[in-house]
Amino acid sequence: MPPKKEIISTILFKELIAIRTDSLWRMLFCLQQGQLPEKLEEGATGKLDNKGAIFIPGGLIYQDVDEREITYRPLASFDETRFREKIRESLQFDNATLLFPDGVVNSVNLDSGFFARAARRIYTFKTAAFKRKRKIGLKIPIDIDSNDIVRSHCPTYMDPPYGSRTRISTCVSIGLTDPHMYFAYCKTEFNLSRRRLKLYAERLDTAQEHSSVVDGTVLYPPFVIVCHDTRYKDNSLTGLIRILGIGRFGEFSTFTFERVNNKLLVEIKRKKTDFTTDHIFAAHDGNEVVGVLRTYCATNPGKRSQKYHMDLISPIKDLGLDLARIEAEAKARYGVETPPDEG
Repeated sequence: MPPKKEIISTILFKELIAIRTDSLWRMLFCLQQGQLPEKLEEGATGKLDNKGAIFIPGGLIYQDVDEREITYRPLASFDETRFREKIRESLQFDNATLLFPDGVVNSVNLDSGFFARAARRIYTFKTAAFKRKRKIGLKIPIDIDSNDIVRSHCPTYMDPPYGSRTRISTCVSIGLTDPHMYFAYCKTEFNLSRRRLKLYAERLDTAQEHSSVVDGTVLYPPFVIVCHDTRYKDNSLTGLIRILGIGRFGEFSTFTFERVNNKLLVEIKRKKTDFTTDHIFAAHDGNEVVGVLRTYCATNPGKRSQKYHMDLISPIKDLGLDLARIEAEAKARYGVETPPDEG
């Protein structure tokens, strides 16, 4: 299980949370007006992240849904500012965004069937490989299906049927969890020449590394980050964020904006998590909101881990956000008025 710092200390995560903080103000306004989307409805977003997104280390992907090899034009100057611009631009498109050390490719349409088959076969064969009895017996094992794999990478409040964004992001992340098995599967499926196979192996290795600029700032991690546009739980205010491929099978993290209420305070106390006013992202109309990072432990296909580690994220100390600027811009963008008793 990676530490909190490894998950959140990247420009990608910081920029996504800055954008989601903008959306948070829209959701607080909707809550005040009695128009908050239901927990399973889409639309728990703002103008900056209306499409949702999947961010994937580009080296994992060999071709798109039309079987065209992934190519891109490297950027001559690719620094933190340019990267942030590309992230915001990507949130205006559907489909996946592929991240490379020297560029970004957005709106890539992926073949969900390919990645579902890859994940299914990898874990079906891995399960069979660890059987110790030589005889098959009368109880023939059932193949692992993609729902088993997705289920193991979703919190308990996310139930099937799973959408395409949830399915693709989960199955793609298997390339980070089991890179050798994933590479072997791709080698067979794509029937690559020795030269292309070597190039793909190099890109796959690069996908498992943090991408940094000259000054050491980490642009993005070797994880798959998916921004949902659905809240999924009553106490969440914006779309769920899942971080996948962070370790062994079933290990993943979620980030949610949640109202401070008795239920959350009990969980904070039970998990012995520090909570101060530094953790407040926004306060409006009697609601205080914190950012919660939960990291779930490894499990087996089809199972859901009940064990998780809980962290509260400080918007200033951990992420360096300018909350006053974000609040002012969001209130102007969404027409949010400060209640009289808060003025």
